[in-house]
Amino acid sequence: MKKYSLLFAVLALFTLILAACGDDGANEVEDAETEDVESNKDTDLAYDPGDIDPDTDVCEICGMAIADDQHATQIVLKNERVLKFDDLGDLYVWLDENGDDDVGAKFVRDFVSIEWIQLEDATFVYDEDIATPMGFGVISFENSEDAEEYIEENGFGELLSAADLDDHEWEMMDHDGDDDHGDHDADTFHTEGFDMHFTELENVTVAEEMELEVNLTLDEEALEDARVRYEIWKENDKDNTNWVDAQESDAGNYVAEHV
Repeated sequence: MKKYSLLFAVLALFTLILAACGDDGANEVEDAETEDVESNKDTDLAYDPGDIDPDTDVCEICGMAIADDQHATQIVLKNERVLKFDDLGDLYVWLDENGDDDVGAKFVRDFVSIEWIQLEDATFVYDEDIATPMGFGVISFENSEDAEEYIEENGFGELLSAADLDDHEWEMMDHDGDDDHGDHDADTFHTEGFDMHFTELENVTVAEEMELEVNLTLDEEALEDARVRYEIWKENDKDNTNWVDAQESDAGNYVAEHV
């Protein structure tokens, strides 16, 4: 009985081996493809995009509030710190200044669904007549068909790939604000003519409350009713940032207290 069982097991194993050999390597190819798909999924999930909070999030480059819309973009660093931008152009300004050695992933929004997608997987449309928060004129799409449809419906636009963006000339266009991209554009201004002057701190003491003061002007006039926040961090430790809201004490003059 034991010999019969052993013989049956050997025959069964031999049959499986023959079946595997008879596939002409099809199973190996299928397994390899499955591993590739799983590997790609792991890569996609290596870094997750963060949420956008319009009440607290500001652009890493221009300091403007970020609307939770199709123009928001972000970079997730390898240390998992998230850098957020109100315009794709500002993301590339940051890359130009800092490089991508520390970048784990780059995310943009699909113009149609406003879902996050990895920048490398998107298709882009550029035109100087496309209004974006900082006037760079580039929008992103998950599907190339949607990008082509946008160009056809609007009668303008140049189709770009993610690779094309590396050589794209990132320039801000001046729009009159007659677009329909929400309240964010109405609150946005370009940096031309903008100036800030910080009051130098004197006799700073540890554990003592100090007054931080900055004066903002636009075209040499006091910039009133602005939303001002101080970003504070210890030297060489910018991953641990502390935000302090400032209040307007006089026209264009904003003050906050910090220990």
